Amino acid sequence: MIVDGTGTVYNAKVDHPGLLVENRSRSSLPFKSISASVLLISGYYLYSNQVEAEANYKVSLPPSPFVNSSPSAIISELNDTRNRVAVEAKSTEDLALALFVYKLCSLPWLVDVAPQMISIAETFHLQAPLYWLIKQTFFRHFCGGETPEECISSMDKLAKSGINCILDLSVEADLHVDKEDKQITKSKYHRDDQQADITLKMIKTCITTAAGGVKPNSMAAIKVTAFSPPRLLLRLNHSLALLNQSFLEHQENGQINADGIRNIIHSVLSPSQSEEQQKKRDEIIEYLEHKQRTLDIIEFRTLFNFQGPTRDIWWSTDKEDTTEAILNNEDLEAYDRMINRLEQICTLAYNLNVSIMVDAEQSYFQEAIDHVAINLQRKFNHRTDDMPKYPTVYNTYQMYTKAAQGKMEIDAEVAKRENFTFAAKLVRGAYMVSERKRAQQLDYPSPIHETLEDTNQSFDGGVKFLLSKIGEHQEMAGEPLDGSSSPIVFMVASHNRESVVLTIEEMERYNISPNSDIVHFGQLYGMQDQLSYVLGRHGYSIYKYLPYGMINEVIPYLLRRAQENSAVLGGVANERLLLWNEFKSRISGKTPVPAEVPITDTTITSV
Repeated sequence: MIVDGTGTVYNAKVDHPGLLVENRSRSSLPFKSISASVLLISGYYLYSNQVEAEANYKVSLPPSPFVNSSPSAIISELNDTRNRVAVEAKSTEDLALALFVYKLCSLPWLVDVAPQMISIAETFHLQAPLYWLIKQTFFRHFCGGETPEECISSMDKLAKSGINCILDLSVEADLHVDKEDKQITKSKYHRDDQQADITLKMIKTCITTAAGGVKPNSMAAIKVTAFSPPRLLLRLNHSLALLNQSFLEHQENGQINADGIRNIIHSVLSPSQSEEQQKKRDEIIEYLEHKQRTLDIIEFRTLFNFQGPTRDIWWSTDKEDTTEAILNNEDLEAYDRMINRLEQICTLAYNLNVSIMVDAEQSYFQEAIDHVAINLQRKFNHRTDDMPKYPTVYNTYQMYTKAAQGKMEIDAEVAKRENFTFAAKLVRGAYMVSERKRAQQLDYPSPIHETLEDTNQSFDGGVKFLLSKIGEHQEMAGEPLDGSSSPIVFMVASHNRESVVLTIEEMERYNISPNSDIVHFGQLYGMQDQLSYVLGRHGYSIYKYLPYGMINEVIPYLLRRAQENSAVLGGVANERLLLWNEFKSRISGKTPVPAEVPITDTTITSV
């Protein structure tokens, strides 16, 4: 039996060794008074713009976030379930909103039927009142607004508590594209390119807004799928997966020789389309044979890099038959347009001192996304001794995948060899349900760890690995490092209290200062504020993931958060109790009575 942060009991049924099947049953929670009062709260929030009692209640803001404190002090605060630092900083209206939203999020049946309810409302053109309800509740609690400008007030409010923001334009496909456009074009990617160009303009505005925040070192999140035709990413992903698999099949002791590369050229790549192209291929193979050179996985990937100097030697072809060409010239041209958009974004961010967080996505896109991210890091995270600078591009590693640890270690080694800053965001993962379902449907092994314990070990192992590497570099340097001088910078993006505490302990072990900007923490806006505000109070680098967008475009984002990671939305048992006690005290004028809820492990989170 496993108890998560919601108070939910998971009865583990083992269908086969190592597989944990979650069977939820609701345990008794100390929230009967909350349940009985949900109508009172909703009415209070929806029909009252200002609580009368608030005028007579003085909200005490947390102290300056930049205070000196020991790791033991912050760990003690993090483990104190009665800590009110977060709820004290909220208005009474926000307390009522949070209670109402959390109560709805704890109802699995509502999460399950929400997509159908929205679809029916849209079918009968009744979406206006539904959108209004969503905007006044879920949207307001979990999002910063409909435009980046509307996020500024939330950014400023968080900054007062030492919390920074990651602005996230949360939109799906069909971004205001003219549906009646009948333009005839030779490019099969025309409409996708049109959507990507619109996204480009919107993300530029996002970055400019992030740069204008009160706190320095702001961030903006992007999804590579928003800048590229999905079909192209699928083809890129397929090509990269074939190369990686072929390397494994032909390597010996982690190295591949000229014969192995020759076999891969014949089995994976398209046939040469000209004598000149074949000649250049042969010259490279002959050089490797003459020098008796072997390549490891990093050198192998560099050789076949879509952005490398030898790209056209390997990938250029006019063939359109996908059985003969995994990529063709039209794909390469679309790839170049995608890279151009992303480099425009990163150039703007670099000039404005904003970091770009490349989000992780589904596994059938992820190889291509990782390829794009590492190439952007090569260009925009390059290290120079004469001009230290914070990294511009972060890549995301979903530690609930079995390959995450190995992938991260390889990328860190690439950064070391090529002298650019390895910047990473570690998450547990957001696509567990869909990934397992797809693997089952297509009959291939699931890329996701089978148990929660394996995922936790993977996540915490990644944190320990990166901090140990930073410790080694700091020892070699003979002086403390910071975010501009450290070769590794990363974010622990998690709602899991134990992972946060572990990170703080490991930072102390390697003498990494909380305000060095080497290690960041991240949580979703509207979630686990107790962790966020305590970290900010003690001067740690803490970010809130702040999504925004038009209500009809953000609904898919909200649904995905609820469906793919309902544990995150429900894992706030102690936070709900603190909110309820604070709310009651505001109304009654009495001091909140401390109430303690045992800290339990949280389930896999999307951040």
